[in-house]
Amino acid sequence: MDPQPLNPPKLLLGLVAAAAVAHAGLAVVGGALWAQVMSGLFAVAGIALAGLLTTRPVPAVVLGTAVAGMLGVASFLLVLGVGLASSAGPVAGWIGPWGIAGVLLDSSVVRISAAVLRRAERERA
Repeated sequence: MDPQPLNPPKLLLGLVAAAAVAHAGLAVVGGALWAQVMSGLFAVAGIALAGLLTTRPVPAVVLGTAVAGMLGVASFLLVLGVGLASSAGPVAGWIGPWGIAGVLLDSSVVRISAAVLRRAERERA
């Protein structure tokens, strides 16, 4: 049985796309190579999720979007923690505008995705 499609707000799509852009910016200025690669992967995932939200907005895709947002926030904390613990370069790009924008957008993606899923659950009940 095919899951019931949701109607996520355009705000969620915009936040996911903006988070992908922020992670792409971090991939360029992110400091250590591993942090740049990780951020590049988040940028690609954000683009893929934006496409899926547009073409197939089912609960699993919205949940995946929330998980990707949580992982984006966790990556911000990981890079800052490693950078502060080793006093190395990964912190450089991540506490700048790209990093702050990324963590704010990722946390907003989590919040809006959760609201969409809660609303869908209420409508089903």
